[in-house]
Amino acid sequence: ARSGHELRFCYEAGPCGYGIQRQIAAAGHECIVVAPSLIPKKPGDRIKTDRRDANDLAKLHRAGELTAVWVPNQAHEAIRDLVRARLAAVRTLRKAR
Repeated sequence: ARSGHELRFCYEAGPCGYGIQRQIAAAGHECIVVAPSLIPKKPGDRIKTDRRDANDLAKLHRAGELTAVWVPNQAHEAIRDLVRARLAAVRTLRKAR
């Protein structure tokens, strides 16, 4: 960004996690993560392509119509991963019995 210009980013939550958001925020820019279910869609708009989704996200973000999800810090995310791993291990153990 040139001096005096502000960059704002957004992306759909997905398998890449929150690492991208943390990197962009560390660079000093605004970045929000949006749940796919919270993105307004036009009725009958069923075609899903990356280019179309990116254009729609940019327009909606510029208009302020996106709802951001809460981004956990790294410690909270690590605890969530640990809890999920424990639950998966318990399920596997029960299934093996």
